[in-house]
Amino acid sequence: MATKLENLPLQIAHFNRIQRYLGTEFLCQRTIKWLLTEGMIEVSTAFEKAIERVGQIRLVSEDAYDFEDHSDAKLSSVRTCSYGTVYSAPVSSFQGKIGLLRVQVYERKKDQFYYFVIPNAAYSQLSPKSTIELRFELDGTPMRQPRRRRRINFWDYEVQTFEEMACSQRSNYTR
Repeated sequence: MATKLENLPLQIAHFNRIQRYLGTEFLCQRTIKWLLTEGMIEVSTAFEKAIERVGQIRLVSEDAYDFEDHSDAKLSSVRTCSYGTVYSAPVSSFQGKIGLLRVQVYERKKDQFYYFVIPNAAYSQLSPKSTIELRFELDGTPMRQPRRRRRINFWDYEVQTFEEMACSQRSNYTR
């Protein structure tokens, strides 16, 4: 199984958030729920399909990008690390990507979703082994203003809705 059992509730939360964009309303919801709980639905692929439908961007699934506009889709869930002192959502595997990163983040303590459109210029200079960390307070509140000065505040690339994330175009994110 590609999805670890401990991550299934997070994957199900991501799927439930995007299901309305997938055109699955005519399918048996009980079957979908069973497939999800068995880890048989690839949620990241469903996320890409939802972006394709809403953003009207053709999905091409190349190594350097997922969509014909050279953007890439990423799912992340907030987790605790550094011995319980840091609560953040990691965005990884962006090395070699050439366009926008379209990111959906799930925060479980407050049961909230956050969306980001991160331009290549913001992440392309990061070291090859680095991870983008979208920081939260330990109670689940977004840490939109970092406690210490950072070169890049990825919260600057937050957008308000899934639709805005899916429909964003590269020309709008050149900063």
